[in-house]
Amino acid sequence: MRTIDDFALMEPMKYYDNPEPKTATLQQKRQDIINNKGNEYIASVKHDGDWGCFIHYSKGHNLIRSRSISKITGVYGDYTAKLPTAIEVMDKWPDNTVILAEICVDGEGVNANTIGTILRCLPEKAVERQKTTKVKFWGFDLLMWNGEDLTETPYLVRIMELEALLNDRFAEHYYGANHFCCTTVFADGFDFAEEADRIIAAGGEGLVIQKKDNHYWPGTRTAWKTLKLKQRLPEMELLVTDILEPTKEYTGKEIETWPYWLAEPDDGDYPTMHNFRGATEALEYEKNFNEKHSEDLGYTVKVKAVTKPYFYGWKSGITVLYNSVRVDVASGLTDDDRAWLATREAYELVHGTALYAVVRGMSTNDKGAIRHPVFVRFRYPEEH
Repeated sequence: MRTIDDFALMEPMKYYDNPEPKTATLQQKRQDIINNKGNEYIASVKHDGDWGCFIHYSKGHNLIRSRSISKITGVYGDYTAKLPTAIEVMDKWPDNTVILAEICVDGEGVNANTIGTILRCLPEKAVERQKTTKVKFWGFDLLMWNGEDLTETPYLVRIMELEALLNDRFAEHYYGANHFCCTTVFADGFDFAEEADRIIAAGGEGLVIQKKDNHYWPGTRTAWKTLKLKQRLPEMELLVTDILEPTKEYTGKEIETWPYWLAEPDDGDYPTMHNFRGATEALEYEKNFNEKHSEDLGYTVKVKAVTKPYFYGWKSGITVLYNSVRVDVASGLTDDDRAWLATREAYELVHGTALYAVVRGMSTNDKGAIRHPVFVRFRYPEEH
């Protein structure tokens, strides 16, 4: 049995990554894992950040270490002084507790490079940057809790226990405290390949699949007990051939808080945009307007929820040329990107065949197009 002191120098476990097995037998073995054959596996979202081992000895005595050994110092990197928000949470944990978590900048479209701008700084600068940039810790394994060594406990038990500890805000003891959260997990009944595609399409990194009964194996890469499903295509620089118009109608699930609305007169006259605090306020506006003004104006209005790009007159994405196939790319663009695409400058660059975009994706489909393409950044003429 391990003690708390063993984790400071313990090698991280490695996850098997074999996207293209060379034999039919191994290809089938890989597919069986992805298909969760026999319901023997569980998958968790892989966040793109920096691996961290969070070791809490006792209140005021903590260590946050990296997965790699520095070539300069010869020891594992120490992030402890750089992450005060993590320490605040760790001091609420029971003594002798170890959690593995991905250290990430909070928000969409962020990656390991983003958090690197904080972790590569000296402690004082790292802390200063976190005043405007929130850091979040995505727990993905529980190795010790309250002095109990869990490395030989089945992974299903470890991850379910971690989820209960970090995610349940209504528990008697809530140990996540806003900054720590357990990664999302998928088990029986979920299609792992479909979930990986969805995550990658939204700009995420993918999934890690493990056998439910898998132990934590320091320093080893356990073939066929773990498997990473992530994007396979490298980043590509592709010509932008067109700019995509925004979808008008909003069909998402946040209708009760959605702020972007359109009031359309039934006589076809000019519609008007409105910010409402969700559907209830929007419908109240529609009712009051029609009761007070329809008789005098000779028309009624109908409110509709619209997408944010449509509301602001932005564009929704781009079309790029990939091996002579035109591929639409909407995922990964920021609001600033969509606003810029609506400018004259963007129009002229595209129609002058002078704008390129860096795009990544999971694979190609049977028509030669990129599956789940994700925008990374634009490259302008002066960069060529």
